Amino acid sequence: MTYKPAFWFPISILAVLAGLSLWLQYAVKSPNGRGAGNNAHVADYIVDNLHAVQTNASGKPENTLRAGKLQHFMDDDSSLLDTPHFITIDPKSGNVDVQSNTALVTSKGKKITFTGQVVLLRDSLDKQGPMRLTTDYLEVFPDQHLMRTNRPVAVSSAQVNFTAGGLVLNDQSRLLQLTRHVKAHYAPIH
Repeated sequence: MTYKPAFWFPISILAVLAGLSLWLQYAVKSPNGRGAGNNAHVADYIVDNLHAVQTNASGKPENTLRAGKLQHFMDDDSSLLDTPHFITIDPKSGNVDVQSNTALVTSKGKKITFTGQVVLLRDSLDKQGPMRLTTDYLEVFPDQHLMRTNRPVAVSSAQVNFTAGGLVLNDQSRLLQLTRHVKAHYAPIH
């Protein structure tokens, strides 16, 4: 039986397309074996000089966030911030201001993890005055008004200076819980 070239032409086109598809599949794979469609942890957008404000239902600011650079990751909806500056605004008891080298914000901003030279400043509108906290790691839960760390921390204010192995701070109730190896120097309020 003799096959004419018209018979082989469509078969050769299909073979070439199959070969190109196979080549394309290997060409788009990353060196670690994960393809581009496998939700690799790659930034899907980058924002320089970010300034965001979260407001309450009446439009008054509750939190502000500034950062030199934001990288958003689509696979887990997280964001990595360079030189972040986060402020919780409370006109009754004073603002809480947090700065660090970097921060990781989880999906929908439920948790912000500050790392590297973290400095927290709390304004106070009462006799205790402002407070300064330094550590290298701090987790902030904005909706719960909660901040915590399990790393060494130093706190100073006009009346008290102390160090501890960790802390939990509720910036709304102003309750400060210290953990492990607490050392303090306290001066009474006059």
